Amino acid sequence: MKRRLPRLTALLTVATLCIVALTGCDGDDYWYSDPPYGWDTVDDPRLDGYWMLVQYNSEPVGPAEANYMYFNGNGFGYYYYLDNGYQERERLRYWCQGSVSGASRFQINIQYEYDSPITTSYWFTHGNNTLWLQWQTSGGRVQTYVYDRVRSAPW
Repeated sequence: MKRRLPRLTALLTVATLCIVALTGCDGDDYWYSDPPYGWDTVDDPRLDGYWMLVQYNSEPVGPAEANYMYFNGNGFGYYYYLDNGYQERERLRYWCQGSVSGASRFQINIQYEYDSPITTSYWFTHGNNTLWLQWQTSGGRVQTYVYDRVRSAPW
């Protein structure tokens, strides 16, 4: 029994370290930053739910090429997209505020898990079932994305 005690103690120590190391990965919720400086964020329940891209800069987007966004009403959501034919999903974080200029009275800052954040003006048409996102690139080009409300994302 005396020979087994050091081995058993070493085994228990290794097992404890493995458990601590595995549970240490649980805190990966800090991939996003805070809202842009000076933002007075508001909750906009009109955004809640799933949205499918139907138009990009006046060009129609078919269901096979569409991406999707999901806003869950508390500043978190998901972005669904195709990458070389593979269905992908990443988390997103968002903040809304009233706008002082631009195409609408509202702005949204969307921070993607694996991409750069974007701040865009947004507005709704068709009884709040069509979402328009519009911003100007650093090169001065205006980008307009149009999303329709859908029941869910396909994956």
